[in-house]
Amino acid sequence: MKECIILGILVLNIVLQSSVFPFLQIDNIIFDSLLTLVVSFSLIAGNPTGAVVGFVGGLLQDILFGNNIGLYTLQYMLIGYIVGLAYMKVYIDRLIVPVVFAAFSSILKQTIVLIYNFFMQIDIPLDEALYKIIIPELLYTIALMPIVFALIRNLYRHKFMRHKL
Repeated sequence: MKECIILGILVLNIVLQSSVFPFLQIDNIIFDSLLTLVVSFSLIAGNPTGAVVGFVGGLLQDILFGNNIGLYTLQYMLIGYIVGLAYMKVYIDRLIVPVVFAAFSSILKQTIVLIYNFFMQIDIPLDEALYKIIIPELLYTIALMPIVFALIRNLYRHKFMRHKL
């Protein structure tokens, strides 16, 4: 049951990411809802749930939006695993904790993209990437992180969500 609900959330996320969120973009920056979901599941359920959610969500984004299969999968799976390491080590009831992890994860994700662009010889000036993509997406993501985290935390209050994946 738990796995079906998580998969349903990821599919719903893909639908929203492709249909609704483009209308909510600010200055060509779209809210990274998958990042907030991966961080939320990782903080609340730990590993392997965080890594699996990152893998499946990233794979769905790769299939539907990616030019190369694997880049989104790598990013989100790595984020899910790293944030999942903090499971039961941090007090997640403070609002600042999920926001800090979302900020860290957003920076890590963008760093992976910059490394990928470097090896693919895609020339994007670092200052332009920083001011036009990285910082706005970071701010947008951390602004909406508390809402997504609260929804996932409320979902995990149900008994059927408590067993390990």
